[in-house]
Amino acid sequence: MRGHTRMLHTKSYSNLDRSENEELKEHGIPAEDMITKICGNLPKWAVYLRGLRYREDLTQAELGEKLNIPQTNISQMELGKRSIGKKLAMKLAKVFGTDYHFFL
Repeated sequence: MRGHTRMLHTKSYSNLDRSENEELKEHGIPAEDMITKICGNLPKWAVYLRGLRYREDLTQAELGEKLNIPQTNISQMELGKRSIGKKLAMKLAKVFGTDYHFFL
């Protein structure tokens, strides 16, 4: 992803109130709870897709080109508004080197 468009994920922590931040420092929090706090009620597959795309440093447009689908479809998938079918899940798994079940 281009440096000027990348949002630092730590900015999401600033949305937590001070007492929550202190609690996190002292006791920690399970990853699933933190993902829910940051991502809201997005489906897990949408969070995985966005995370893997960030990991591979791909824009939505670049991933769309690799999969031969429009960038808008990638955006809708990452927002949980468009589901990922089995065929597309298999293509995503091949691009990211993961199991396709992550996307279903």
